[in-house]
Amino acid sequence: MLIFDNKIILYSLFVFTGSALGIIAKILQSLKGLDQYFKHPFMYSLTLFLSETTGILTYNYYFKKEEETDKTSIEENIIKKPLELYLLAIPAVFDLFSSSFGMLSYENLPASITTMFDGGNTIGVFLLSIFFLRNKHSKYNFIGVFLLIIGLFLISLSAINDDNKQDEATGLKETIYGILCCICCNIFTALHAITEEYLFKTRVIHPIKLIGFEGVFGSIFSFILILIFSQIKFGSYFSFICIKYDNEFYLENLGLALKQMWNNKKIIIVIFFQFFIFIFYNYAYITITKVANATTNVVLYNMTALFIWIFFLLPIHEKKIQERIGILQVLGFLILILGVCVYNEIFIKKEIDDIDEIKNLVPDDSAITDEPLVI
Repeated sequence: MLIFDNKIILYSLFVFTGSALGIIAKILQSLKGLDQYFKHPFMYSLTLFLSETTGILTYNYYFKKEEETDKTSIEENIIKKPLELYLLAIPAVFDLFSSSFGMLSYENLPASITTMFDGGNTIGVFLLSIFFLRNKHSKYNFIGVFLLIIGLFLISLSAINDDNKQDEATGLKETIYGILCCICCNIFTALHAITEEYLFKTRVIHPIKLIGFEGVFGSIFSFILILIFSQIKFGSYFSFICIKYDNEFYLENLGLALKQMWNNKKIIIVIFFQFFIFIFYNYAYITITKVANATTNVVLYNMTALFIWIFFLLPIHEKKIQERIGILQVLGFLILILGVCVYNEIFIKKEIDDIDEIKNLVPDDSAITDEPLVI
């Protein structure tokens, strides 16, 4: 059952919500409360997980009855085991660190570069699928991964080069840290994707229900980490990634976060929008994986990155989040798109299918005789 039956509406929803989430993540960090920026990576993750828990309500209202009468679901119940819900704690942990590292990278890199680095998820999934799922890959997958590495390398250079040329608030150390956070984010995103793929192959569960219960586990784990990091003090060397509270540096602090939100109500409004936008993004993401082909996925993901880049290129932002056009970033982005296209065998598959179609039109040797052609 599709809530949005029109594919154009569905694709537009995905691009809009995906772009909005990237823009909101960056804007949230540009807001100040108590004279310092709102830098709370685990609070960010908690908001996303709480948003995911609404998937349980969506499943019960829209999809449960349909699943009970669906013949495919009934057959799957016979072949596969029902999913033990506690297993969803595993992908929830990976998702927690993925979103937290992603938010840390947003703090230290331009939003467009952080979004473009999402292309690195393919590299992680590629490697992990070989070692854990024993998947076989074509030569195009290897070539695509090679192009992705080159593209990400050029994008990284553009971030470092921009730091060296411009008098930015963050220096080389922060940029390198942001790139490392992007890499860690990609690793945990790949682990999350591989774990979910394994569960879908071996267990029976509806995707929306899976998101809902992942949200429950993720919310619990996020809150526990917030409480833990609120007690851990870091040295001044890590001040560029930490928040200052009572003359001490913390990676996360619940008390300060609540005081900042109360001090600047704009923070609450932005978090509120983030919560509801993520609900629609999750639905669009799950639905598109079912109805869209590889070409459509590539176009949609790169449109999201492009729209985020265009938004922050507009001369309406403060210096902290204002972006520029760099040759290395443009070149890296184009190579990244090419790498994803090659990896998914877009264009290549079409040519192979065309060749096979031509071969089918040509009769085999057994059909050829010496009899004259009758017209």
